[in-house]
Parts: sequence; C-alpha cells; structure tokens
Amino acid sequence: MIDDETELRQLLEKQRIWECLLRYTRGMDRLDRELTLSAYHDGAMEDHGAVIAPYDQFVDRVLEVHRRDDVATQHYMTNFWCEVDGDAAHAETYMFCYMVKPVAPDICAFGRTVDRLEKRDGRWGIVDRVSIKEGITHFEQVEAGGFFAMKPQSLAQAARDRSDASYRRPVIVARD
Repeated sequence: MIDDETELRQLLEKQRIWECLLRYTRGMDRLDRELTLSAYHDGAMEDHGAVIAPYDQFVDRVLEVHRRDDVATQHYMTNFWCEVDGDAAHAETYMFCYMVKPVAPDICAFGRTVDRLEKRDGRWGIVDRVSIKEGITHFEQVEAGGFFAMKPQSLAQAARDRSDASYRRPVIVARD
C-alpha cells in the first residue's frame, strides 16, 4: 500500500515532468531555442520518423522550419501518462501542432510523444523521445472578422520571441 507521503512525492515529480514537457512546447511556439533545449538533457536523441537526430540538431532544424514556413504555431499537449521510478520516468503524451501558413491551408498534425526522462542534478529532462504521428489535417483560411481581430497596441499580440506577453513579469492589463 502506498502512503500519502509517497503518493505526494510521485505527484510532485509528475508535475515537474509535465513542466519540463511544457518548456518544449512553449519554446517551439515562441521560437525560443534556449527554452526548447532546456527540456532535454545533454546527449538526448529525437526520433521523429523521417528525422532521427541529436536533440540540439533536431530543435535547430524544426525551429528553422517553423520560422521559415509558419506565421504561428501552437503545440498542444493533452492526455498524459507518466510512470516515475526514482530518477527515471517514462511518459506518453498526446500532441497537436497547429501551424498557421502564410498562404497555403493551415495544418494540424497530431500524434503522441513517448519519452524517457531522467532527473539529473534535481532537474528532469528528456533523454530519448519517439514521436508517433497519427494524422494530419488541412484547414482552409477564412476571414477572421471583428471579434478575434487584434489591436496593434494589445498586450495579447503574439510574438515568436521573448517579446511575447508570456515572458512579461508581472503581466498587467491596462485599466481605464
């Protein structure tokens, strides 16, 4: 039988692993190489089917593709399963990546990542990642219309770098 203290430690480790995976998705969407790489440990490998490479080469290649081919991206993580065994963990995470294209129809790729992670010097990082592609969908672009149009002065203007609102501390919305 697992006691409450052991279960609480497991939950904290799973939360730290989730935050590690979020560094990857946030880094990809902000085109932030440093943040993206912080989700890995040195020597990590990526297997994305067509591309099998050391993590830093993989990240550089994907960031360049997003920079060149996409107006914006949003990486989503949904279902998350994680088994922690001391300083090692195995996780499966369902993923979506929505890519806004400048001209061609937008694309949503979806699948799962299967990760082996390790805790080194108190920090969780990906050591091996296998991406399993499940499918891809194309979306025609349509006129956005009034409600979702962004004002140039809005705090919410997306930026694909560290000028993005998500980096601001504190986040303060102007009040009339």
